Amino acid sequence: MLDAASVPASICRCSNGDCRFQFTVTTHTPLHSTKLPVRVWLKAMWLMLQSDKGLSSVRLAEILGVSQPTAWRMGHALRLMVAREDMLDGTVEIDHFHLGGSPRKRPDDPRPGRGRKGQANTEKAPVMAMVQRPTDVTPGAPAGDARAAVVTGLSLRAAERAIETQIETHAHLMSDEAKAFMAIGESFAKHETVKHSSNEYVRDTVHVNSVEGFNSRVRRTIAGVFHHISPQHADLYFHEIGFRWSQRVVSGSAVRKTRHGREIMRTLWSRVPPALQLPTVLSCRHGTPDAPKPRMAASLSNQP
Repeated sequence: MLDAASVPASICRCSNGDCRFQFTVTTHTPLHSTKLPVRVWLKAMWLMLQSDKGLSSVRLAEILGVSQPTAWRMGHALRLMVAREDMLDGTVEIDHFHLGGSPRKRPDDPRPGRGRKGQANTEKAPVMAMVQRPTDVTPGAPAGDARAAVVTGLSLRAAERAIETQIETHAHLMSDEAKAFMAIGESFAKHETVKHSSNEYVRDTVHVNSVEGFNSRVRRTIAGVFHHISPQHADLYFHEIGFRWSQRVVSGSAVRKTRHGREIMRTLWSRVPPALQLPTVLSCRHGTPDAPKPRMAASLSNQP
C-alpha cells in the first residue's frame, strides 16, 4: 500500500514505517532520474516500435523537439529496455558476419592479413548471431527470438563466450561447417551442419537461412537508417533489431517460385501492433539506478 499524501503527485512512498522508500514509475529502469516527461519517453517508445527498421537520433530529435545528444541517449535507454535475458532453447541457428564498411584505401600499406600468419584479413568487427526457430508455423504463432553480439574474433574461445550465456545446452544447434562451430556443437544435445563449401545450403530441415536472414536485416537497418554504428555500441542496436525480429506472428503461407523455377512453400509473417508490443517492452526492462550495469554505463557514456 502507498501513501502519497505528503509527497508530490509523481512520487510514491512506501507505507511501511521502516521503509518509507520514495519511488516513481521510472525507478529501477533505464529511465531513472530522467528530467524529461514520461509522455516524451512513451512517444519515443511508440515511434521506435512502429518503425520498420528504427529511427536515427537526428530524426527522433526532430520529432520530439529535443537535442540530438538527448535523442541519442533516449534511443540507447529504450534499446536497453527491450533487451532479452532469457536463454534460447529448442532449435537455434548460429552464424557470424562482419560489421562495418570498406576500409580506407592506403596505397602504401599492405592489405589486411598479408605478411603475418594468423592476422585477420579484414578490419571489420566480427559478430556472432543466434536465431531461435519458431516452435510452430500455424497462423498466429509467434516468431523466435534473435540475438547478436560483437566478438573479439572467430576463434573457438570467442564463440564460446558469446554462446554460453545465450543458448541452453539442451538446445538443437544448427550451423555451417566452420571449425569453431563444429567444436562448440559437441557441448549441445544435438548439432547438425550444412556444408556451404560444397554448395549445400538446405538438407531437409537443416539450414541456417533464418539466421542469415537476420544478418541481412541487421545490415540493411544499419545501411538504411543509422549509416554507421561503432562496435562499442553495436550490442544496443542488436537488442532493438532482435526485439523487432521477435515481434512477428505467422499470418499464413504461400507458394513461391525460386530463381530456378522450383515451387516452394513460404511462411508469411505480419508484425505485432505497437500497442501489443508495449507490455512486452515494459516487462523486459532492466538496469538499476544505484549500481548501473557495466554495459549500460559504458554504452551511455560517449557517442560513437
